[in-house]
Amino acid sequence: MNLDQAEKIVTQLLAPLPLGRFLDEILGKTFFFVGDAAGRDWRAALLGGDPEDAILADYARLAPHLGSHAAAPTGPIPTLEALGDATAFKAKIDAFHARGYTVRLPAMRAINPALETVVRALEAMFLVPVGAEVFWSRGGARAPAHHDDFDLIVAQIKGTKRWYISTDRSELPNVWRGIPEGEETIERFAVVDIAPGNLLYLPRGTKHCVDATSDAIHVSIGFTPVTLREALIACIDRLSDIERPLRESIGERMARQSESGKFGNVPAHVRGGVAALAHYCGMDGFVADALQQRASQTVGKLDKLRPAMAPARLTLASRLRQNPLCIHHLSGNQTKIDFAYPGGHHYLHRGAEEAISFVARTQSFRARDIPGAVGDEVRLALAERLLASGILELEGE
Repeated sequence: MNLDQAEKIVTQLLAPLPLGRFLDEILGKTFFFVGDAAGRDWRAALLGGDPEDAILADYARLAPHLGSHAAAPTGPIPTLEALGDATAFKAKIDAFHARGYTVRLPAMRAINPALETVVRALEAMFLVPVGAEVFWSRGGARAPAHHDDFDLIVAQIKGTKRWYISTDRSELPNVWRGIPEGEETIERFAVVDIAPGNLLYLPRGTKHCVDATSDAIHVSIGFTPVTLREALIACIDRLSDIERPLRESIGERMARQSESGKFGNVPAHVRGGVAALAHYCGMDGFVADALQQRASQTVGKLDKLRPAMAPARLTLASRLRQNPLCIHHLSGNQTKIDFAYPGGHHYLHRGAEEAISFVARTQSFRARDIPGAVGDEVRLALAERLLASGILELEGE
């Protein structure tokens, strides 16, 4: 999946909201509701033709890890346990619903190819991890007022819900929690009714609560675009590769210093590091190199690809294609190329640059088409390595 393909998929998700408007005027700034007919059927099918059956079929993975919430439950949360079949899993979900709980189903990106493709497209666009959860409610369920620590794209799959969304500007809180201020309240809000195929976007930190006005299922896609804080951290990480003092310990007595509130020469070391960071950030190319390094590390840590079965014998005539769920990032130094992909990295000699650049930009090709001053054995070895990583697939599979 290249960037053009990713943007096309996200454009389809947001339709008829233009992608440019979403990026320039809405992302991180205000909530937005998409209720138009365009894209509605496509969004409603993100979990497949029968979302309940798809959820229940995943009972072995999901049953011990269910989450839940309720504004006014009528009983304690049912016990979580491994279950032996979909029927028992449905009975467990019914027990949650009978007590007023909405069930949260975690890590659902792979439940359907359409949803997994959307999640990967967002990862390709923003170069950050993206997750997907599913919420299953019975009519009458109510969620307490709260906010999330990440931006949300919500697609209603089945049934209807009424959202009460704060109209105050979000403070875009950090992911860590400070001292709690007590129960959250929403003073100024908009009321938004959503039906199958409708879409909501909420910046992180936007307070909201939700009523299920019928039995309902929605998918919640969460991510945090790269912040200035993340860019600064990337620069610190890059500087740490260059300057040894940033890798030296200053915390031999950190617990004792923290207890006393006196940190000795630590503040001086920190000021020295800040000065070094400012100096390097003023150099041409340093910030760009840091962000490239961050992108490579991020892509390599994304959810691992599932490789297809390797052929019994790969030949030069074998036709290959890019895995539609693979994204990649190419960077490197003077001697090696870093080919980052979801789940890992391939570190290749610079002599393979022409070959790997061809693979990265070409959607479909035969093994013999791989260019560069390499022999056929190297072409086949490279193709086999990329097949085993899930980066490539055999054409027609």
